[in-house]
Amino acid sequence: MNCSVKDPSGNIIATIAMSDNGVLPDTTAGDGKYSAAVNVNNISCLLVGNYAIDYLALNTSGLYSNQIVSDIIVINSANMPPVITGTNLPDSVIRPLPGDSLLLTISVNVNDPDGICDLKDVTFVTVRPNGVTFPPIPMSDNGNGEFLFSNYVSYSTDPTSYGYFKYTFTAKDRSNIESIPVTDSIKFVLPQ
Repeated sequence: MNCSVKDPSGNIIATIAMSDNGVLPDTTAGDGKYSAAVNVNNISCLLVGNYAIDYLALNTSGLYSNQIVSDIIVINSANMPPVITGTNLPDSVIRPLPGDSLLLTISVNVNDPDGICDLKDVTFVTVRPNGVTFPPIPMSDNGNGEFLFSNYVSYSTDPTSYGYFKYTFTAKDRSNIESIPVTDSIKFVLPQ
């Protein structure tokens, strides 16, 4: 009989053979009760959230049992919020001429005292020079605490497309605790 452990993202992080051998946590050998010990120290990234344990038995005739699933909720009672440690935005960008575009990539560095795997998402909100605010935009995680967003900047005749665009970044961990927001800006200027 085996059991598999799935993390909150649905990834199988361990497959464990269960036995009926009377060794703890099983107390009586041969009683038809199978058990196994799951050691969380072997899990390299213990995420906060719901873990699923799937049980499946195979008999001597090669037939499988129905699958049983139980859940274990992992919380972090000493959780610390993530911290945005730096932004990487150009000071200014020259808007392209008509028919042209420019790929602009912005990034932020984020750290989490509870480990990089505890980061859930990073978003930013953009405020145009005229005060119009856009909804939060998600950034992509490169897996090392750097979150990126790339998009094309194109030519515009709209006067609100020039001046300082403010970007406010926020990080969230798997316990839904948010970082202190960090704001930076880019000045968009007319082509010469």
